[in-house]
Amino acid sequence: MTVLRDKGGFLSPVIRLVPRDGGQAVLKDFRSRNPLTRAVLGPILVRREFAILRRLEGIPGVPKAYGIVDGRALLLEYVPGRTLGKFRPGELPDSFYAALEETLDAIHRRGVVHLDLRQKKNILVADRDRRPHIIDFANAARVDGALGILGGNLKAVDRGGLLKFKARFFPHLLTASDRSALKRQASLRKFWIFSPHTVRERDVVW
Repeated sequence: MTVLRDKGGFLSPVIRLVPRDGGQAVLKDFRSRNPLTRAVLGPILVRREFAILRRLEGIPGVPKAYGIVDGRALLLEYVPGRTLGKFRPGELPDSFYAALEETLDAIHRRGVVHLDLRQKKNILVADRDRRPHIIDFANAARVDGALGILGGNLKAVDRGGLLKFKARFFPHLLTASDRSALKRQASLRKFWIFSPHTVRERDVVW
């Protein structure tokens, strides 16, 4: 087994590459964490993400969820590739962004929001065909039921994340409406106390 990521955080799983059916799969594993996470929090997070991914099953660009291991680990499809942050502006074709929007729209139609798309590490560029894959649904939520009233606002959070990448990697595709939205985002982020440096000059197109 190959460890892909081990932050050692309180709620961070160990990410491993493991063999499966002659190929490989990704294992998000809480079994080696502290007793509270291992016994209580990890199983909750695993079941939650598994349910979200099962709801999204069949959408191109969303990894498959194969199952839960020992109640504390989640086995996922492995997509060989590099995260979006490993690329420079102009390296990816315009069709990449169009496909990324299509994937997000499909996720939203299933009643799910990702909520962590401002992180470049959550968008994977597949080695095989350079198509986008949205990964890591640990913070995702369903926007039906009790959260239905917030659905529009939460979907806007996802679209704002994609707009940030559009400005960074595909600035020639920006519309006048996009530029206005980016200005609004920049103004609002100044009051966001949790990550005040998220908006950088290069991400804002005036």
